[in-house]
This record gives sequence, structure tokens and C-alpha cells, in this order.
Amino acid sequence: MVIASRLLAATMVALCCGAAAATPSLIPLPAHMEGGEGRFALSSQTPLVCADPGDQGCTRILDYLAGLLQRDPGLTLRRDKEGNAPAIILRRTSDLTGEAYRLHVAPSGIEIAAGSDAGLFYGAVTAWQLSSQQPPSSGRIEIASIDIADAPRFSWRGVMLDSARHFQKPDAVKQLLDTMAMHKLNVLQWHLTDDQGWRIEIQKYPRLTKIGAWRKNNREGRYGGFYTQVQIRDIVAYAAARHITVVPEIEMPGHASAAIAAYPQLGSLKHPPRKVSGDWGVFPNLYNVDDTTFAFLEDVLTEVMTLFPSPYIHVGGDEAPKGQWDASPNVQKRMAALGVPDTKALQGYFTARMGRFLEAHGRRLIGWDEILEGGPPQSATITSWRTIESANEAAEKGHDVVLSPSPQLYLDHCQREREGEPTCRGGAITLRDIYAFDPVPSGALTQHLIGMQANIWTEHLPTADAVSYAAFPRLAAFAEIAWSPQNMHHWPDFVTRLPAQFARYNALGIVHSNAAFAVDVAAVPSSTGATVTLSSQTGFGAIHYTRDGSPPMLTSPVFDKPFETALPAVITGATFDSDRVISAPARERLNAASLLRRNSYTLEQCAKDILLAQRGKSGAVMMVNVMNPCWLYRGLDMTAIRGFDIAITTLPFNFQIGADIQKIPLDPKASRFGQLEIHDGDCKGERLAVVSLSPKSAYLHIPMKPRAGLHDLCFAFARRKVDPLWAVDWVQPLAKE
Repeated sequence: MVIASRLLAATMVALCCGAAAATPSLIPLPAHMEGGEGRFALSSQTPLVCADPGDQGCTRILDYLAGLLQRDPGLTLRRDKEGNAPAIILRRTSDLTGEAYRLHVAPSGIEIAAGSDAGLFYGAVTAWQLSSQQPPSSGRIEIASIDIADAPRFSWRGVMLDSARHFQKPDAVKQLLDTMAMHKLNVLQWHLTDDQGWRIEIQKYPRLTKIGAWRKNNREGRYGGFYTQVQIRDIVAYAAARHITVVPEIEMPGHASAAIAAYPQLGSLKHPPRKVSGDWGVFPNLYNVDDTTFAFLEDVLTEVMTLFPSPYIHVGGDEAPKGQWDASPNVQKRMAALGVPDTKALQGYFTARMGRFLEAHGRRLIGWDEILEGGPPQSATITSWRTIESANEAAEKGHDVVLSPSPQLYLDHCQREREGEPTCRGGAITLRDIYAFDPVPSGALTQHLIGMQANIWTEHLPTADAVSYAAFPRLAAFAEIAWSPQNMHHWPDFVTRLPAQFARYNALGIVHSNAAFAVDVAAVPSSTGATVTLSSQTGFGAIHYTRDGSPPMLTSPVFDKPFETALPAVITGATFDSDRVISAPARERLNAASLLRRNSYTLEQCAKDILLAQRGKSGAVMMVNVMNPCWLYRGLDMTAIRGFDIAITTLPFNFQIGADIQKIPLDPKASRFGQLEIHDGDCKGERLAVVSLSPKSAYLHIPMKPRAGLHDLCFAFARRKVDPLWAVDWVQPLAKE
């Protein structure tokens, strides 16, 4: 068999010399591969066979494989009891354990061998990927002979789905599970409760969903939903059939506002909130530490355990500000009785008590890394999201660890920061950023690192399509670093396999981002009109372009260096992989005015405290620092500028940021509804213009006298209060004609 170093060497030779990719277009890349002689012809006449006809697990996997293969037009495969003709055969073998499998492709057929259902399943996924590298021809698919021996790098290859902030319908959750399975991901941490919603039916406490599952605000109206226990059992079974374990997350002691709104006696305040808020961020509401509250949580977890057979139950434990506990006489009295010295230790007591309850029922507690601060039970597993240091600390204390760091594996971050992208968290995490995250564990972490997890928080992902767009293809990169051996991770090779994965997404109707291959058109003024540069995030393939607005074709010019164009012009670019286009055309209309125009992405942010791409009242999505909405226009030649047209809009300030709200600059002298100020240089420079705003302000026309030379300009909003939040959509300098 070919070891990883030889495989990568062959890949590099192919890339440098222009040959076809040395590796098949499989994601994640198998651990060991060796090519053979000849090809296998897959067609509708190919039988699917279990070596043991009575093997029910094998039969279910063959049905799954047949369903995938039949997505290709012209293929209708059948299960058979015998494989006399060239067949796809699944068989058990005693020399493989866990999720390992072997796959052999030859002209005589395909054989998948494994010791477990999981191994057979992942072998079947690889067989489907081999068959879907290119479209079928005349109802046949030619698959090159190959031997594969494969097993995962980590046992925990997880995805966290936040259904509390925004609710996904059961079919959408199933679609995510389907797509996880085709990437060999095997854990779904399901975030079901938080401040903004309680999403799981608990029969003993109906108000949790009657009250806690619904919120109402000016932005969303009445919003919510929850999963019935029947729906949850169905989803858990659906996941299990795809060898995915669903780990429920029931937050405690913080992120508990929805539960406290439903049952106020659970709170630590004398008068806790009785409605669910639609604000994002960290709320101060914590469960109290009365025995009745622990009884409630034990009742909840008892019902949770009947729904989820997972050995792990996630109890959250993150972002639990202790202010209410510090201020509560009842909590302080309880601490004294327990002999607990401070509120961090009180959270440790809280977590340990829930851990003992779960352990008594044969389950293991898992929580975010904040639970380390109070001393969790020794058997607890830690989801490390804050720093690598917290993962090392957990391991040194003897805890198993799942690496899930922010921002590297947080998929709510933008994939690229540019106009036309959906709402997301600022500070782009690109496909390459995900692929590059691969800390090699050392010390105690070498023994205790059980896996990795990517997180899909949904404050800024309001729909199932938004979740899918944020997840894919970044989960493809994540799947490879979590499954494939570390020394096989090679970005150029991964990118060459990505177009085939995109074709699979398209065939299966999986919404995904094309940011990796999308063309960016950048233009700056020149003596002849404009200098144009075309680029993509990955640099993969060839960018073909046109200057007349027509879609690029293979016969169109290939971009190889910046070029000059007269104005006006319409530049259209698209990325091609060999003879097929792999990105939608990107079109930019260029004229003297457009070269000066800047939007909230191409303007420079004055600061980057909390950057969010948010949808304003106008419907436009803009990048804004919600702590201080302010933008810089760098290097504008003001010699011939007579003013500005500016599009603005309001955003609701629906963010719980605790004491940081005191850091937001407010101006009691600002006009009633706020004002836009333009400063020369930085935002403390000469004030060139001040425009008072009204609730209906959307477009501003601001005349201005020309000023000689190049200037940096600051566009900032002054306001008396934090809500609403004003934002700039675009700025158009107006030149003298």
C-alpha cells in the first residue's frame, strides 16, 4: 500500500506538471490508497450483495448506498442475494475494528470489508464518492481500480447545531445529518436550550415549550418552535442509521432565561423576567441552587435520557456571569450552608451534582471549558472553545477533550467579507482557515484528545438554507482534518478535489457557499481608465473574463496579470476547472463614479470591537461595528469632489453585552435621532459636515467644497442612545463634471 508521504509526493508531481490529480476526488482523504490495473464499470446491471444474506446491518447499508447511487441519472441498482456478475459486495471481517474498513475496486467488482456496521457504512460512502467523481456516460460509470485501507484519526468528529437561537424544522435537521454522513462526521451536538428559546418537549413541565419556546420583538414578530418527543426520537433514529450520535445540550446554570421565563421560581432574582427575549448575547439570568431547582433539572434530564441514547449529555456551563448569585441573599445563605467559598466554586458544586446524577444513570457529563473553573467531576469531558490552553489544562487534570476553538471552528463567521454575502459574524473564517487549523497535541493532551468539533451558532443564520450555506464546504475541510492522518493534510491537493464535491452538493440539492472559487473584481483608476485585478480565495483553476458583460467561456481570455480597460466597461469573471465552470459569473460595471464608490465592506472599519454583517431596515446587509458604527475612506483625492451621496439605514440594537454597554460612545448633544458626521483625517479631525437624521432617513446628499490633495475621511454616527444603531450601506463621492 502507498503510505501518506508517497501519496503526497505523487500529488505534487501531478500538480506541478499539469497532469490529472494523482488522488481520486474523495473527501475526506482515506488513510492509505494504492492504484490498480483496469477499471470497473458500474451500471444498472450491477447487483448489490451482502456476503451474508441474513446480515440485517449490511442490508440497511446496501439500501442506503443504492439510494445514493440512484441519484445519478440512468442508474437503478438492485440488491441481490448472489454476486455472480461484477458486483458491489459487503462482507464482515474479524481483523478490522471500530470505524475501519477496506475497499477493493477491480474490473471484477467492488468489495467493502469491515468488522462493524460503521466501517461498512463509511466504506459505502467512499464507494459512492468514487462513483460520483464525474457524470455517468450512457448509463455507465467507469471507476479506476484501487485499494483503500481507511480508519479515522479521531473518534469524535462533531458538529454543533444551535436550534435555540433559530429553530430548524425536523426535515432540515435530517438534511444536515445526511450531509454530515457523506463527510464521515459522526457526532451532532444539538443545542436545544438557551436564553432565546427552549426547543425540547418535556412532558412533566409543559410551560417550557408553551412559554419558553416563543419570543416576540419588533424584528421578528412572534417567533419560535420546538421539537416534540416523537420528532426527537425520529431524528435520533435517523442519525443512528447514518452512524451519527446525537448529544443533547441542556444549558445550566446560565443561558437559562427561557426556562426561567416559563418557571420564574427557578431564577436567582426576586422578580425574574417572564418573557423570552429576542436579544443576542450573554444574559445574566442563572438558575438558583435550591433543591427544588435541582429536582427540576433532574426531571428534565431524566426525560432527555429517554430520548437520547448517547453516552454523553452536554450541560453547557459556559458564559454564566455570577452577578445574580453574588447579589442574592438566598444564594449566599445556601453557599454558607454548603461550605462553598465563592460563586465559581458554586458552579463547580452545581456541575458536580448534575454529573453524579448522570453517572448514576450510566451517562457521562460533557461541558464547555468554563466548567474547569469550578472543578468538574473527574469523569467529565471538556469541549474546549476558548483557548488551546484550556484544552491542555483539562487534559493535565485528566479530562478527555474535544477541541472546538473560537474563531477557528466557528461557522457563524463570514466566509468572505463583501457585498452580497448573507448575515454573519465579522472576522472572516475562510475555507483555508478551517483546513489550516490542526494543532498537534503534546503532553497530556496527546492521551486525552478524543476529537474535534465545528460549531454552527445561529444568531445570524435565521434559516435552514443559511445554516447549510455557512456549513458547506467548510465542513468538508473540517471533515478532512478530523478524519485523515495529519501528515496527509495538503491544501493544494484538497482544493483539486473540491470541484467534484461541489458537483455532489449540486446533485443532492445541498445549499453551499462558492466563496472558495468566486471571482473578486477589483479596479482602481488609471491614466487609461482603470486597472483591473481578478482573484479568488483559493487561486485554483483559471479565471476567464470578458469586457462586454457576456458570460465567460473557455475561449474567453485567461486572467494572468492586471490589465487596463477604458471606461465605461462591464467586467465579468468566472473560475474554470479544466473545461467546466465552477463559479457563478462575477460582474462589475466600471465607470468613473463606481471607481470612487465604497460600501460598508470596502470602507475600513474605525475599530473592530464587535463586527457583524447585519440586515438593516433597508434590506441591505452591511458590515458594522455595533459598539461604534464608524468607517474610514482612505486616500480620496478631494480636489474635484463636490460632495457625497450616502445610503444609510437603521439596525435594532438587540445585543446583551453586559458591562461593555458602558463602553459605547454616546453624545448627549447629538440631534434627537442621531447625526452623521464627516471628519477630515481620523474621527477626531476637522468636522467637515454634520447631518441630523430622522427615523425615515435613507439617502443623504451632502454638498462639500473641494479640498486639495489626498484625504482620509471618517464617517461616524453620533447618538444619544444605543438603540437604534445607524449604519452606512455605501458612500458615493461626487466629482465635478
